[in-house]
Amino acid sequence: MDDSTTNWVTLLAGNDRRGGTSAARTKGPDELIWKATLPESIRSSPVLHAGVLYVTCRDGHLYAFENRTGKERWKFQAGAPIHSTPSISGDLVLFGCDDGAVYALDHTSGGLRWRAEGGGPIWTSPVVSSGLVYIGSTDGTFKSVDRNNGHVGWTRQLPGRIHSTAYVSDRLAYFGCSDGRVYALDHASGRDAWIHETGDSVTAAPAVVNGLVLAGSEDYSVYALDADLGRLRWRVETGLGIASAPAVGDGRVFVASKDGHLYALALDDGKEVWKSASMRTMTAAPVAGDSVVCIQTHYGETHAFDVKTGKELWAANLGGSLQSTPIVTPEAVYLATYQGVVYALR
Repeated sequence: MDDSTTNWVTLLAGNDRRGGTSAARTKGPDELIWKATLPESIRSSPVLHAGVLYVTCRDGHLYAFENRTGKERWKFQAGAPIHSTPSISGDLVLFGCDDGAVYALDHTSGGLRWRAEGGGPIWTSPVVSSGLVYIGSTDGTFKSVDRNNGHVGWTRQLPGRIHSTAYVSDRLAYFGCSDGRVYALDHASGRDAWIHETGDSVTAAPAVVNGLVLAGSEDYSVYALDADLGRLRWRVETGLGIASAPAVGDGRVFVASKDGHLYALALDDGKEVWKSASMRTMTAAPVAGDSVVCIQTHYGETHAFDVKTGKELWAANLGGSLQSTPIVTPEAVYLATYQGVVYALR
């Protein structure tokens, strides 16, 4: 299999956080296609691949639904609740679990291919690059695992919790930690390439583009760091902490802050291009398309904005809590709620 089908370099596949789907949708959803109610809450984001929607749940199952009908194709029971967003790599579906293990399943049948111990509970999303799976745990363990058999390569122990899904380039693995640092590790050995200190926890996945590492911190700021050396290129302060992964599109960095605003910043220098009206607390990652950027709020709203102007194009309100990132396609919008309900809307 070529790299395009096996590599999944960061949360939801890439810097746009689209999970490999299209976000070019200028009209809001107004019709329910199907919904599925799961036994427990959902603290992860769904992933869509080849007509199947994959959703992890705190009941300890990974569910596979047909995206057009909502029919359950299969489900797999792990050993504990799941907070990890699944990753797709060729014929595998991978996810981390609160039992401290990484699971690799056959994407067609849901059968277990392998299981690898990761350390403490794993809330990050597995990242796949050049035949290796990278995973961080809440006990501060970060390790590489062979994609084909689950054998552990190298392991690092860091002095904090890792909730930040890594971004893996052809040389380095970048991620944040609760010790307030952004780490860049050599992806082959696990040795430090560089470390950059922020003022508080870095819990969200970074984005890496045009030689910059973009990361939000609970110190209220988004950082742009030199990808090779870790030096600060620019820093922008928002009104509250940032627990949301940035998305990149159209030469802009889109950052959701707990102050309730979605910020569009110029990639080159961090200058503010536009800022949305307040939408209350946001911790989900934005989804950036060619012309539209979407965001889910903590209180059940999904908003879509023009990437260039910040004009709001549409909004949908399901009520309840939406902490995950939506899947936006021309045909449908897929949402997962904290209460455990999965929606497909058109």
